[in-house]
Amino acid sequence: MSGRALHAELTAVRALVADGLAEVGDAAGAGQVWLRSACTRLTSLDGVLVEAAGMIATPVWVVAVTAVTFVVVVLSAAAAEALGLGVAGVLAVSGTALLGTLAAGPWAGRRVRVALGRRRLGPEPSPVRGAATLTEVPEHLLRARVRLVSAALRRAGADHWTAPHLRRAIRTDPVVRRLAHADLLLCQAIDCLDRHLGDLRKDMP
Repeated sequence: MSGRALHAELTAVRALVADGLAEVGDAAGAGQVWLRSACTRLTSLDGVLVEAAGMIATPVWVVAVTAVTFVVVVLSAAAAEALGLGVAGVLAVSGTALLGTLAAGPWAGRRVRVALGRRRLGPEPSPVRGAATLTEVPEHLLRARVRLVSAALRRAGADHWTAPHLRRAIRTDPVVRRLAHADLLLCQAIDCLDRHLGDLRKDMP
């Protein structure tokens, strides 16, 4: 599945989720535990989709990290030398800079992925008010899930749709891993909505 096709599918999923989130958010007042829980998951879901769209090819990421690490170490060593520190001081400063760079790597990587994802998917979609009533939102979100799962399967490849292959794809492909996480959040949100609607039906005379 090409990057553009994946981004188009994720944009469509985001739009469906935004419509559902708007309806659920309007109804999620104080004490509406299931609705508030659904809102939390749908909001998190959008962030996961953005990050999935912002993934960088592993070779490119390795080269970028290596280059940044090299520059940081060289500059820190040069600064230590300019300050007149001895060999031990240069090594200490360089080592500290290296450790700091490695520690900041995951945080910086996520920021880069989110920025790229937002650029590729565009701004957060504006919800269409009234696109679905509260009772119709689960069905609306199920349509989003169909597109999400379809995108994940196409990303994994038609020859890798068996359970072992998909488990391996989740472990090895960061995009598939994030799509699987998004699917989990979507399923949880749908379950929360179903529980809320089930409670309403029980309370009806």
